[in-house]
Amino acid sequence: MKKVLALFAIMATIGFVSCTKEAADATITANDVTVEEGATVAINATTNSTAALTYSCDKTDIATVSAKGEVTGIKAGEANITIKVAEVKDAFKAAEKTIKVTVTAKEVPPTPAVSLTMDGNFADWAELPAGSFSQTYGDEDATHAALTHCKVYANTEFIYVYVEWDTEYISDMSWVPFHCYINTDGNAATGGYSDEFSDACSDLLLEGSIYDGGEVCSYWAGGYAWIGEVNGSGWSWTPDSDNLFPDEAPTVGAGIDGKYEFSISRSALAAVGFPVADVFSIGFDIQQNWNSVGVLPNAAPNESNPSGVVPSLKVTTQK
Repeated sequence: MKKVLALFAIMATIGFVSCTKEAADATITANDVTVEEGATVAINATTNSTAALTYSCDKTDIATVSAKGEVTGIKAGEANITIKVAEVKDAFKAAEKTIKVTVTAKEVPPTPAVSLTMDGNFADWAELPAGSFSQTYGDEDATHAALTHCKVYANTEFIYVYVEWDTEYISDMSWVPFHCYINTDGNAATGGYSDEFSDACSDLLLEGSIYDGGEVCSYWAGGYAWIGEVNGSGWSWTPDSDNLFPDEAPTVGAGIDGKYEFSISRSALAAVGFPVADVFSIGFDIQQNWNSVGVLPNAAPNESNPSGVVPSLKVTTQK
């Protein structure tokens, strides 16, 4: 009987030990990853546990991670990915590991700069790559609505302008002034002329005509510097006698009734003290009897903007 009791005691001890066996530590192996915007890479995480790995990302606007551990870059930045493995009863403990994902900006090959021919044909404007030029459309309810559309493309040599207008506003074609206002230094803290552009930072005025004697003509523009208060209003330009280009205009233009294109020589502007920055802004008006009938950019007046005056058009030079 004593032998039987002793055997039971030994068996009970063995059973107790097997029930209290400690689970092993689970391990997760994974390295930080780098991925380009729009691309996907695998984390390739491993574990000694028999449980499946799960993944989560703390910044899903930067990157996302799939159930299989594949990371997709959304936008440039950094985020953390947490990898977890659940407990396996009596076998493996739960574990987690955090790695860093770095999303790099997608490399976009530069768009080759092109040249346009100012011949009044306009066909080459349609060949410009999307995003390489700036444009704006007029609001038919604007105070000065004659100008309806413009495009501006700039390379390191020239600023090219294409403009359309509603011919119904142009009743007197004997002499039709067309003005180009340029924030040449790209600095909002210089220049002026808040009368037509809310950023009031035009440094240079180009003044010429696109009609002469009833016919569309070449845009032979003179140049005048802003001399008014910084960010001020009023027609505060150097007088006609101080034309920066008395001998040869910096512009060449051609067009038809209602459509026009012209170029502005950057070297000509730089020669008289107005080098044009890589990022600059520009605006336009067309007149009748020296009164504006069209301004671009423009907007319809409303309660918050009763004048309908908006900032000039920002342009980035293509290189």
